[in-house]
Amino acid sequence: MGGFSMKRRGFMTAAAGSGAFLATGWMPALAQTGSIAPANAADGFGFTPGGLIPPERIGVQLFTVRALMAEASLGLEDTLSVLADAGIAQIEIGGDFLGRTPAEFRKLVEDRGMRVASNHFGPRTMDGENPWYSEEGRAQCFATAKELGLDHCGTAHYYNVPLTVEGFTEFAANMNIWGEHARANGLKFFFHNHNGEFTRFDGKPIYDILLEQTDPELVAFEFDIGWAAAAGEDAAALVRTHQARFPYFHVKDLNWAEDGNRTGRIDTLAGEKKFDFADVGKGEIDWTAVFAGLDDPSQHLFFIEHDDAGRTVPEEGFPKAANPAGAANTIWTGRKHIAGLSA
Repeated sequence: MGGFSMKRRGFMTAAAGSGAFLATGWMPALAQTGSIAPANAADGFGFTPGGLIPPERIGVQLFTVRALMAEASLGLEDTLSVLADAGIAQIEIGGDFLGRTPAEFRKLVEDRGMRVASNHFGPRTMDGENPWYSEEGRAQCFATAKELGLDHCGTAHYYNVPLTVEGFTEFAANMNIWGEHARANGLKFFFHNHNGEFTRFDGKPIYDILLEQTDPELVAFEFDIGWAAAAGEDAAALVRTHQARFPYFHVKDLNWAEDGNRTGRIDTLAGEKKFDFADVGKGEIDWTAVFAGLDDPSQHLFFIEHDDAGRTVPEEGFPKAANPAGAANTIWTGRKHIAGLSA
């Protein structure tokens, strides 16, 4: 992996001293193959063979480790090495290449035996210029996706689309256009949900409009299980019913709590109910029940995510530490839990 930097060594020593890694131990580092299945995947990364989720299909959304990637912390290269050491095989970028070109970013990932599997294309603010609404903007997204070696090219938010039946009907029509353009470029378009898409009208979530009015040949979905649960939806039932539309999952956990840092979105089933995001396996979602409904887990990718992983101390608006053990512990414990699910 190009050596174990002093910066990374100091971070790991401190983390081990705090107990963050003692529950899992160090797993073998991934070979520098750039393969979808790293060299040590054959032994299940030390887990009992026959688990529900294939280890080479487990990844992470880099938004989870944004605090580690800051140059004042580990930086990008050492953070990627930490992920590789934890047995992560698939990387999803959050749309920011941290000053690198897409090709440079891809090489950093592949040099550590992992694969760039996905990226979220779109503005980094809710009201920024959205490339999906112009042919030129989409073409640039597709070109970048090919530089990264992707087969899907998608967006991570509805941005300023009204959360109404009319708004989402128009949104679905646009998705079909974007999907057609993606297919013409050898890619498939996908959309990633939050909880707003489960706003209900006449007893039905408007997310259903996207499922019903988009062409399955053109539009796929990255299903964020944690956000669906935060809207009060039955995530296991949605996975079981719509798995053919869900090549990617965000594996995100939560706990309902009266003093939770977050509040359920109004007009969803969990409107105004308080909750905290949690490390995968430390929350209330039954992950075996969610994924047992998959016909073939090897046909999906599973990205660990914790939206509040960078919040390790109380701060304004967050009266308690949302993730006191830190983002690195989030990855290790989450990956261990997913890989250890029984088939």
